[in-house]
Amino acid sequence: MPWLALLPLLSMAQPLAAQPPMATLTGQVVDSRSLEPVPGAAVLLIPGNVSLAATSDSTGNFRIAAIPVGHYALRVAAIGYDTLEVPELWLRAGKQTVQRLELAPGSHELGAVTVNPMAVERLAPLGVNPFTVEQSLRWAATFFDPGRVVGAFPGVAVVNDEANHLSVRGNSPNANIWMLEGAEIVNPNHTGNAATPSDLPTLSGGGVTLLSAQMLGTSQLLDGVLPMAYDNALGGILDMRLRDGSHERQEWTVQAGLLGLDLSTEGPLGRDKRASFLANYRYSTVGLLSKLGVDLGDEDITYQDLSFNVALPLGKRGNLHLFGVGGSSRNHFEAVHDAAAWEVDKDSRNIDYTSRIGVMGLRLAVPLGKGSSLRGVVAWSGSDQERTEERLRDDFRTGYSTAAELAERKLSGLVEVRGRVNGRMRYAAGVNVLLRSLSATWSENEQVPAIMPGSRWRQGDDTWTVRPWVNTRWSLTEQLEASIGAGLGLTGFSGQAIGEPRAQLQWRMPKGRTLALAAGIRSQLPQWQAMQAQRIRSQDVVLGYDHPFNEHTVLHVETYVQHMKRVPVAGPHVLVHDLSRFSMVNVWDEAIMPGLDPAGTADNMGVEASVQRHLARGYFWQANASVFQSTYGTPGHRDMPTRWDNRYIVNAFGGKEFRKEKEDRVRTWGISARLYAMGGLREQPLVTGTPGTLAMDVLNQPWSRELAPFQRVDLRVYLRKDRKRHTGLWALDIQNVLDRKNEAFHYFDTRKGEVTTKYQLGLIPNLSYRIEF
Repeated sequence: MPWLALLPLLSMAQPLAAQPPMATLTGQVVDSRSLEPVPGAAVLLIPGNVSLAATSDSTGNFRIAAIPVGHYALRVAAIGYDTLEVPELWLRAGKQTVQRLELAPGSHELGAVTVNPMAVERLAPLGVNPFTVEQSLRWAATFFDPGRVVGAFPGVAVVNDEANHLSVRGNSPNANIWMLEGAEIVNPNHTGNAATPSDLPTLSGGGVTLLSAQMLGTSQLLDGVLPMAYDNALGGILDMRLRDGSHERQEWTVQAGLLGLDLSTEGPLGRDKRASFLANYRYSTVGLLSKLGVDLGDEDITYQDLSFNVALPLGKRGNLHLFGVGGSSRNHFEAVHDAAAWEVDKDSRNIDYTSRIGVMGLRLAVPLGKGSSLRGVVAWSGSDQERTEERLRDDFRTGYSTAAELAERKLSGLVEVRGRVNGRMRYAAGVNVLLRSLSATWSENEQVPAIMPGSRWRQGDDTWTVRPWVNTRWSLTEQLEASIGAGLGLTGFSGQAIGEPRAQLQWRMPKGRTLALAAGIRSQLPQWQAMQAQRIRSQDVVLGYDHPFNEHTVLHVETYVQHMKRVPVAGPHVLVHDLSRFSMVNVWDEAIMPGLDPAGTADNMGVEASVQRHLARGYFWQANASVFQSTYGTPGHRDMPTRWDNRYIVNAFGGKEFRKEKEDRVRTWGISARLYAMGGLREQPLVTGTPGTLAMDVLNQPWSRELAPFQRVDLRVYLRKDRKRHTGLWALDIQNVLDRKNEAFHYFDTRKGEVTTKYQLGLIPNLSYRIEF
């Protein structure tokens, strides 16, 4: 490319009158297949009209020093490889930035296609949405939670803004899975009962993720036709990746706000500084918001967590990572002390929720020679949730009590070999293994005399899956590439086997435009409410198009069709009610009765479009919209709207930074805002009969009532000060700045004797300060 010839001049183009503070960028460029270092790669930082550059040495390492603090794009190119671009890096004085850059071998002399560094297993950006810690520091009201960051992506509906339960492309939150460093883990969220209509524990999300966003490297949300190494999800996969700690010096980050206190440290290990560590501890201070008059339901919410990542060298070119995260949370509500002041059902109840979650894992990557490498990851994770409720009588004696327990254990692993046959053909082969243990317990006790004594039931299930797979990529021409793969999902102890072929074809057109078509099959283990059911099978077809307008702005469009089979529905032997329209695709937090048959179907289809301008010259923006339909069928009934069929989702957000430099500091004011709107989710209609009684019309009109359309505006204002050895950041986030009342769900309140509306969160402010040194 022409700019490679100018590399010597660019290397000399350092600012002659550069003023402190300055930043440093280090890293290594390696082959994504063999892990061999790539010497002579051109590494450029591009902040608009100024360029800083370096060349990787014989070990693939590079270093760029004396960089004026700020936001940059990073571009890497080498002979025989596709060009790689990281659209945004925030370089600051308080942190040394380390990048490990994996270049995908190209079929032509010099790749001219911009790819994302996390996308080494795919040909085109179909259903892959990367996100970074920098976005959590600029986007409004993400509260440094990865689950809330991805809530701004196309096709993602936040079920209730009190938590991060997500509906992806019309699927239940139970259709999603969480991954850490490429290994499937249990639900890694505090207060898993948050924002659910029943207030019962779930395995789909929670109030906040255990993993603070400042631990993250470039992570991603996947949906649609998944890369061959991914499976066990019908909705989305939130694959969180940890960044390495600094290899040169020990660094600290302290962040304090109304939501919590974070303390993070990182640095080198050993004299040669080839190893590093990163650790973060967080303790909640949510109670401060209640004291300031913010309505959080009068609940006492506390949580704490600890996470770490240790990066170790393995031989000359391999690496080994030890990682883990653990935490606990509690949500406590006490009944109003004056019975005369009881207005709604909750006023007379004592509710206590607790959770404990832990994850430990190991990831490695080693070269095998001859252009191939071995990669593997294994992780154990477990969670225990318990919720108890006491319903008090007027004399404050317990009249009725319940207890719900939900526990999950997972041992998951992936081993794969990557390599290439020649310049045009690459391959990957591996095996996924998952051992899952589930346990759900429910008990109730009626204290009033002459009423039937308490009852208790328990469900448990242990199962395993083994899934070998293989994938090949061919560069048919310099513009046309194909990917074909197949996997076989084996499930014990049922002996169920599901073939999972997947294919993708990509056409690289002039001016950076790309057209891609993908099709494939995936499947998922049954959720905890139907432990004994078979895996649900999904057939997907996705068509995508990318159109860059310039180096910072790109249009991306995807249209998709998803058809699911073997969905558990009520069988003919379920005699309690006529539940002929019941389907597991509509189940989220509620417990259900056994006796289900895999005779149902579900369909999702839609179009997503987004236009994004990455941060450059002080501003960024993005607008995305999704239009879709989500339906399901049972024997004798077809094309009924699902609980998640809210038809449209719209996001529009952006921000602007104002920079002022002095001799010893750089001061940056920033403001960003987000408009989030979507159609109302659906619920089952509630109608009152005689006073004080309830009738639920779930037989002929399930999920026929639509909540009011959701609208929310968020705001973030921040002041960043970069000095020579530290960076400070004041920020004010306001979620729902217009204090709009968005419906969450309706329920029948026996004390009021009427159907009552439960609303989502109102205006939520969070003032925070962050310092890095």
